[in-house]
Amino acid sequence: MIWHYLIAAVLIISLIAVTNPGMILMPTVMEMVALVVIAVLVAGYAGLVLAEKPNDEREDAHRAFAARAGFITGIGILTAALLWQGFNHAIDAWVAVALGAMILAKVIARAWANNYR
Repeated sequence: MIWHYLIAAVLIISLIAVTNPGMILMPTVMEMVALVVIAVLVAGYAGLVLAEKPNDEREDAHRAFAARAGFITGIGILTAALLWQGFNHAIDAWVAVALGAMILAKVIARAWANNYR
């Protein structure tokens, strides 16, 4: 379980380093590429590879709750970003694409689960 916390900490630190708030780090091009690669690899591992295998219904319910909390947080943050960017007349297409992809994936997964599970 400590492994999950360590991966989450590395992900948060690498994402903060990539966004570079306040231009504190002033990385060179190669350092920025390395930061982005690290952030992408850790995010990919944490989101896709790091699998939990529930042993009972309680653990399965905890996993479902964590997934739902993550999804709702992502939707909330992306919606707030889209709203903020809309007010500033500078909408980033990736925010809209990510928001649409999250919602579309949920709808497709729900339809599949209703028909095949």
